[in-house]
Amino acid sequence: MRRPKPKAGATEAICFLIPARNEVHNLDRVVRPLRAQGAEVIVFDDDSSDGTAEIAAAAGANVVQNRTPLEAGWSGKNRACHQLALAASESSSADWWCFLDADVEPGPEFVGSLQALVAERGQKVPIFTGFPTILPGRGIEPLFLAWVGWSLLAENPFGLVARTGKGHNMFTNGQLTLYRADVYREHWPNEAMKGRILEDVAIGRYFGKKKVPIEVVNLTHAIKVRMYDHWRETLDGMSKNSYEIAGSAVGSVLLAGWFAVLALAWVAGFFLSASLGWLPLLLFTLSGLFVALAARTPLWPMLFMPVNLLIASVTIIRSLMWRKQGKTTWKGRVYSNLPSDPEKP
Repeated sequence: MRRPKPKAGATEAICFLIPARNEVHNLDRVVRPLRAQGAEVIVFDDDSSDGTAEIAAAAGANVVQNRTPLEAGWSGKNRACHQLALAASESSSADWWCFLDADVEPGPEFVGSLQALVAERGQKVPIFTGFPTILPGRGIEPLFLAWVGWSLLAENPFGLVARTGKGHNMFTNGQLTLYRADVYREHWPNEAMKGRILEDVAIGRYFGKKKVPIEVVNLTHAIKVRMYDHWRETLDGMSKNSYEIAGSAVGSVLLAGWFAVLALAWVAGFFLSASLGWLPLLLFTLSGLFVALAARTPLWPMLFMPVNLLIASVTIIRSLMWRKQGKTTWKGRVYSNLPSDPEKP
């Protein structure tokens, strides 16, 4: 994957769009660095009760406030992003829009890195997404998230697609997605995927079907995020999302089974010989370590790769149970009428 760095003369205007619901403890860390780098920032305050709008405004953002209940058929984040795009269409002259989660922390090179990326690749690629550095939570929390990074980076040829122009990643990362504004307005992807919980995966697949290029880049040097603080938060957060990765109940069972097989298959080698047991385990562990080095995440969870993937299997089955029981909950909202097949409206 490309790792863009600031370059002299790259001054493309980017408007940063941040959906926020009860993010008073995070917004200062995301808005102030962007404003310090001269960027335009719009925050959508999604019916917060903790002073989110005031903190965002004090940090220098333009704030769009919402006090209306969530309309039927919409997820909270999709509505927020759609409203942000409408606001940017009315008030911003920037040719590029970057959607950021409220818990990211941009570094001093972040805006310049995106401007350089747009200057170099923006004529060919209208959508960019990227990976930040994921800061570890407390205790064993990284063990519950390690499977996600491994699944994405060890199993997807993001760099190869970008370098060759062949194939399609069919992926966006909702933490950070940069659109050419005219392409966003042509498709209005958050409205098109308005009921999805894992909207970034759905949007990536949508643009893959439309054959709109997406490039995935490495931004671990320029931005960081702490997704979760405690292992239970991680388990709940990924239980919210994982069902839509597989796309169906059958797909969830198959994917969970596949992770369980990967976690335990190396044991079968010991029934043949010791070397046949240790060699695949070693290769398995090395793949995890390479991913951790690339993503700048803690190395130690990758020493327990079988445990990571068993956690993945449990998380996916838990997500399936939540979906069937109507218990999918996030940001104080319960989504009880989600389709069993997220590929269908």
